[in-house]
Amino acid sequence: MLKFKNLLCCTMSVILMLSLMSCSVVEKLNSHYEGDLVIDQTENVSVSETVIKALENNDADAIKNLFSVRAKDLCPDLDEGIGYMLSIYEGEFVEVTQNNSSSNKYSSGGERCIVSPVCVFKTTENYYKLTWNAWTINEKDKEKEGVYSMKLQIWPDAGLDQGGEDLFVAGVVYPANSEESDMAFTLWKNIYQQKNHDDRIERFRELLSDNMLASGVTDDEIDRFFDYCQPMRELYEGWTEIDDGNITVYITSMKNDNPICFCFRLDKEQTDKISFLKFAEIDDEKTIGDYNLSEENAGIYLPD
Repeated sequence: MLKFKNLLCCTMSVILMLSLMSCSVVEKLNSHYEGDLVIDQTENVSVSETVIKALENNDADAIKNLFSVRAKDLCPDLDEGIGYMLSIYEGEFVEVTQNNSSSNKYSSGGERCIVSPVCVFKTTENYYKLTWNAWTINEKDKEKEGVYSMKLQIWPDAGLDQGGEDLFVAGVVYPANSEESDMAFTLWKNIYQQKNHDDRIERFRELLSDNMLASGVTDDEIDRFFDYCQPMRELYEGWTEIDDGNITVYITSMKNDNPICFCFRLDKEQTDKISFLKFAEIDDEKTIGDYNLSEENAGIYLPD
């Protein structure tokens, strides 16, 4: 288990090994694609070009090398996710039909910028929508520089209205973990954006499974959970752990300069609802594993 402090403060530099583009693909892309994504401070590289080239050549390593050191450390099924991307790609590349990007910049504690681009492209068989989150610069933690999350979907059209997505789980979002990734974003949004809503408890209850509600979750517990999570700053990490087929999602952040973590697992019967939710403040020098955050029984678990 990675130490929490190492998740927040590391000094190793990231070296991203990128495959060279073939002339045919580059020529096609250059006529339709104008935006380059800065992965490090020494060169501009196009993530979408690299991914499309890798899909054309069935090159899993080229995609994997785009991911940051941190993402690769945290993702237990990165190879499986990349394998899924390769498996759904059909036809030959024709053109990029849409590209767009948003970004968030932070200056406290070291300059950081995370981007959320989208690239919709056409092959002779399908349209595909590629989204990813990447730290283009992270002076606070160099091991985060590079792609953190990525998602490839077969798309119904040219996607001219499509924007980027917030992908909260490290690695590739694919059918095996997509519900967990979606819930991580929904939960984070519920905590961060709805803290002042009068109906926040009712909205929060909509995320909980029948088993969890039947465990006796009270409004006071939900209010306490919100209180523990506020005020949060930027999301630090989101990742999954897989144990006997059970996927537990961990999300870390900061509260008043103290590292915090909450985790959840989806219900086996209602797979789009939360079965348990647990919160912990992480003491310095301890690992997240020291807190035994995973639970078998439904409910909300808060510090005593």
